[in-house]
Amino acid sequence: MSDFSRASKWFTAGCLIASMSVVPAFAAKTTPATDKNTNVPAVPRAIPDLEPYHAFDPPQSPAFDFKNLTISGDMRVRPEFRTNSGFGTNATGAANKDNRFFTQQLIRFGLNYDLSPDVVFFVQPQISNNFGAASISGTNPGGGAASGTNTRLFLRQGYMLIRNFIAPNLTLKAGRQLVVWGNHRIFGHFDWNNVGFAFDGVTLRYNHAKVPVELGWLQVAEGNCTVSNSGGCGASANGGGYGGDANVIFLRVPMKVSGIAIEPAWIYEAGGNGAGPGGTGANLQPLGGGQQGNQDRHTIGARIAGNAGILDATVEGYYQFGDVGATGLASSTDISAYAVHADAGVTLPVPMQPRIGAEFNYGSGDDNPNDGDQETFSQLFPTNHIHFGYMDLMAWQNMMTFGGNLQLRPTKNSHFEIGGHYMRLAEESDNWYGANQNVFKQTPAGNNEKSLGGEIDVVYTLFFQNNKVGWQLGYGHFFTGDYNKKNGFGTADQNWGYTQLWINF
Repeated sequence: MSDFSRASKWFTAGCLIASMSVVPAFAAKTTPATDKNTNVPAVPRAIPDLEPYHAFDPPQSPAFDFKNLTISGDMRVRPEFRTNSGFGTNATGAANKDNRFFTQQLIRFGLNYDLSPDVVFFVQPQISNNFGAASISGTNPGGGAASGTNTRLFLRQGYMLIRNFIAPNLTLKAGRQLVVWGNHRIFGHFDWNNVGFAFDGVTLRYNHAKVPVELGWLQVAEGNCTVSNSGGCGASANGGGYGGDANVIFLRVPMKVSGIAIEPAWIYEAGGNGAGPGGTGANLQPLGGGQQGNQDRHTIGARIAGNAGILDATVEGYYQFGDVGATGLASSTDISAYAVHADAGVTLPVPMQPRIGAEFNYGSGDDNPNDGDQETFSQLFPTNHIHFGYMDLMAWQNMMTFGGNLQLRPTKNSHFEIGGHYMRLAEESDNWYGANQNVFKQTPAGNNEKSLGGEIDVVYTLFFQNNKVGWQLGYGHFFTGDYNKKNGFGTADQNWGYTQLWINF
């Protein structure tokens, strides 16, 4: 596995270095002439020396033009509360309401510069913090909890985009970027979170008129060389001297056939940004997600969505296979997991355009953690807040939910929604996983209960000031089920609510 990972990295790097040498052609620039002198030394920066260094006071670059610069930004402030976060108990089972109130803020500022019609430079820094948390050190903010959330300045996006790269209709994006598919069930930006998801990598899209193709390599986590061997990485207990490496390779074909979106995909995840059984050191530090650091996981499946008149429907499903095996395990564990989603709705042609919808979700769980098979579906990198209830108590793994909702547009600039979900475990021997895909409740041995409970959510959204300002008010109530009550996790219902103001330009 580690040999393949290193070989693929060097191969990809070599291809990129070779191919990116043609980039200046798309920027309408030429390399220095060499027809009169073939003994030209290597350019110190490994790029054409079109913008030379200056000793002290460089002149303004004639290449910069303000009309090619686009500036964007947004700011969000969200007070949020939750009562009975532990359903009336604390981590040890003692009575504790565990009520929480906190306010999150994020600020983004984007600079987009078009070097030419085919070459784009984009950078977007972000500040995320909780009110009252002034330190710039500490853990990542976000995740719906007040504790441990400190100010954090980081790069949300920073990439180069090159259209017609090497060949017509081929677009390359290299650097830190967002990856969003369909309805965010596998890849999403997770903007509800105060940090969200972003990836370092290289993605390609061939814009064929009927069958576009997307290919990508994403670096989820990169570990350091743990064993030095004559200046390189030597063998070590966790594989070739590398610790915590994780790569994602995907192939996707998002097309439309007779107005129906059909989006088949294959995803290969080598390693992960979470802990794996038997891991040590950095491998035991989950960075959000739930992907194990010692896995070879393949995910194949598709999303199909369409509408006809007042009806709309979506079906999405994936199957996972591969293996998990690392230091501390006697043998590898085979992966065999799957997940399905189906929803349908009808939008009535009357004032306020009411849509009545229903949905079903299922994510497989593991019925026996000791049988050599891992059957818990891994949801990869979704925007989970918009699925399975807004209280963020459920992930698309070891679960079965039934849901329904009513959506209205009271005015052209407002939206109202009321929805509910009934939640169960798929396998009573597996855990309850929260929206962050980490274990929310660890199921005790001998559990016979699958009923987690039910949730009802109400959300109102108003846009004004020419859609530059959005205000939202939301409330959720979770009716705790027998799983909590009979396992000593608490009997109290949980309440959650927020209001947020978001401006953008």
